[in-house]
Amino acid sequence: MKVEITNKKSNPLLSREEIEFKVTEINVTPKIADLKAKISSMIESETESTVITEIKQNFGSKDCIGKARAYKTKEKMKEIELEYVIGRNFSEDKERIKKIKQEKKALKEKKKLESKKKKK
Repeated sequence: MKVEITNKKSNPLLSREEIEFKVTEINVTPKIADLKAKISSMIESETESTVITEIKQNFGSKDCIGKARAYKTKEKMKEIELEYVIGRNFSEDKERIKKIKQEKKALKEKKKLESKKKKK
């Protein structure tokens, strides 16, 4: 996997760098964690404060393009970025989202059982 930064722009108002990149020499769409590590090392930022916001790969193409944002601090990133973007980029948040979904599912099943008991 070969990553090339095509555009880099500083956004001081939001304390971040906005990066556009191109990935070549791939067979499948790369994983977000791999791209974050590679881009963070290229721009000399921390992986904890970098998020991948977009990855596009055309059908049949061996290249993909994407966008990333590198914040100055992790706290600033959590303050600005949307929840689903953080969930995609960080495994601990994915686990939290899974727990919430499991709790909702358990609550639905409990309500079903209660409604069955009332019918009897």
